Amino acid sequence: MSLTLAPEMRAVLDRLLAEDGVQPDPTLLPPAEGRAAAEAGNRRWNGPEPAMARELRVETPDGRRAHVFLPAGDLGREAILFIHGGGWAFCSAATHEGAARQLAVETGAAVVTFDYRLAPEHPYPAGLEDCLAVWAGREAILAGRRWSVAGDSAGAHLAVALMFRLNGRDLPATGLLFYGVFDADFESPSYVEVAEGPGLTRAKMLRYWDFYTPAAGRLEDPCLTPARAPDAMLAALPPLYLNAAEIDPLRSDAERFSARLTALGRTDRFDIVPGVVHGFMQMSRWLPQSVAAYRRAGEVFRALT
Repeated sequence: MSLTLAPEMRAVLDRLLAEDGVQPDPTLLPPAEGRAAAEAGNRRWNGPEPAMARELRVETPDGRRAHVFLPAGDLGREAILFIHGGGWAFCSAATHEGAARQLAVETGAAVVTFDYRLAPEHPYPAGLEDCLAVWAGREAILAGRRWSVAGDSAGAHLAVALMFRLNGRDLPATGLLFYGVFDADFESPSYVEVAEGPGLTRAKMLRYWDFYTPAAGRLEDPCLTPARAPDAMLAALPPLYLNAAEIDPLRSDAERFSARLTALGRTDRFDIVPGVVHGFMQMSRWLPQSVAAYRRAGEVFRALT
C-alpha cells in the first residue's frame, strides 16, 4: 500500500491544524482534561444536518440517557444501536451525533446512541456491561423493531464483544463495524507503518489499551481480542460489515479479523478506504470519503437485512 493521504484528507488535516494549532495528546492529560479535549475536537463534526424526521431523548431501563434519531426514510422496522468510539476512555453520544445522523439517513433505520462508563476510572468490563444493559432494554426505547448494532473504533470493539457475550441468544440482525479494534498486536504491519500517525498513533493505542485493561490476559479473552476468538464464536456471529482506514494503525486488526471470518466460509463484507486516517467517518461535514463510507454502509446494511 502507498499510504499516501488523499488530497481531500490532506485538506481536512491542514484545516484542522490551521484552526486549532498543535493540540496536546489527550492520552497524556488527566482523564477529565483529556475528555474535554476530545469532546471539543469531535463536537465540531455535529450539526443539525442531516435533518431527522424525529429526534427523541429517552431514558433506558437501566437509567441511562439515550438519543434516538429517526430519519425521513424510517419505516418503523429497523433500529441500530450505535456504540461510540474514543479508545474506551473518551468521547460520548454527543460527540458522535453527526455520525448517528449520517448512519440513520443512509441505512433508513432508527439509530440509538448512549453513553457508557469510560476507562480508566471504569476499566473492562464496565463499558461492555453498560452496552449489554442497553441492548437488553432496547424494546423500551423502540418497540417492535429488528435491531442491529454498529460502532466505530473502540465502539466497534464493544459491538463485537457484546455479540460474543450474548452467546448466540438475542443476537443483532447484523453488525456494522467501522475501523475497529480487534487485536492487541502492536507489531502488526499497520502498527509499524502508521506508528506516528497522522492522527491515531501506536503510542496512543498503547495508552488506550492500558487505560482499558491490563496486558495480562488480553490475548486470551475473545471480548478483548476478537481476531483471536475460537472459530465457533466467530461462526456464530450475525452477518457483518467491516471497513478500515488505509492510513490507520488499526488497519491490520480489521484485515486479520476479516481473514478469520472468511476462512470460516462466511460472506461478510470488508472494505479498506484508501488515503484516509483513523476516525475519518467523523468528518462527513468536510470529507467526501466519509459521506461515501456511510452510503456504502447503508447499501450493505440493506443487503444484509
